Amino acid sequence: MRRGLTRNLSLSNSQKKLLSLVVIATVSLYLIFSFLFSDLGLIKYRYMKREYNRVRTDITRLQEENKNLREEVGLLKTDPDYIEAQAREKLGLVKEGEIIYRFQEKEEGK
Repeated sequence: MRRGLTRNLSLSNSQKKLLSLVVIATVSLYLIFSFLFSDLGLIKYRYMKREYNRVRTDITRLQEENKNLREEVGLLKTDPDYIEAQAREKLGLVKEGEIIYRFQEKEEGK
């Protein structure tokens, strides 16, 4: 009886090839999907690469800004001429007895 059961379950060569193709196609699709869309996939990798480059650019810009601010702090601590120039420019301060002349710019079209 067992022998008859085995015969009924045996597959023809074309059925075996078809089953093999279906299994290979399913595994291939799964691998492609995983390669593209998983947490470690290509799409995530490209997004992370862009994000990394953006952060590196921000870091470089902030390091340069930090360097400039340190230089300005050094000048504000040690250079009286720089302090005076900043007081004049940013605060509008003048020395006693100085006269300030302000000129209005002509508006275009009049």
